[in-house]
Amino acid sequence: MSKPKSYTAEFRESSVKLALESNQSVTQTAGELGINKNTLHTWISC
Repeated sequence: MSKPKSYTAEFRESSVKLALESNQSVTQTAGELGINKNTLHTWISC
């Protein structure tokens, strides 16, 4: 099994900010950032 990808706190924070402030869906934002949409949803809900 592969090790889960690790992201910096700064990347997480900026990703959440972008997702919340943009006019596109969380799924679109996640795709542009190269992360899983469920990962971004989890970060937003934390």
